Amino acid sequence: MRRKIWVFPILLLIVALLLGGCSPKQSITTTTTTTSALTPLEKSLASGIPTLAEFGRGTCVPCKEMEPILKGLAIEYKGRLNVEIVSVDTYRALTNRYGIMAIPTQLFFDSSGKEVSRHIGFYPKEEIITQLKKMEIE
Repeated sequence: MRRKIWVFPILLLIVALLLGGCSPKQSITTTTTTTSALTPLEKSLASGIPTLAEFGRGTCVPCKEMEPILKGLAIEYKGRLNVEIVSVDTYRALTNRYGIMAIPTQLFFDSSGKEVSRHIGFYPKEEIITQLKKMEIE
């Protein structure tokens, strides 16, 4: 009976360690900015153009896999869509403001800056394009 008691906590610890690299850490120092300075995401949201923002970290494997997709979309949809990659380490306040609990998280905003959709995890290009079409971005 004692062995069964220890199995669950050990499995829980292993899962936590495996997933730990892809979730925001709570002990990261917040980068402070003045209230008059806008972040790149805030500038994009104020531009009047729809925005796709991904919250992530450079050490997160799915985040690394998303980077070339997002950079390609930024080129392909230039002038019709802003694409921002937001570091949860650098922009802690934004991460908290948007309730980011896992990374990568993709947020889709309309041209007025209102969030219209959210996805957590790796997001294939084809599925992102489907979401953009729903937002009437061709």
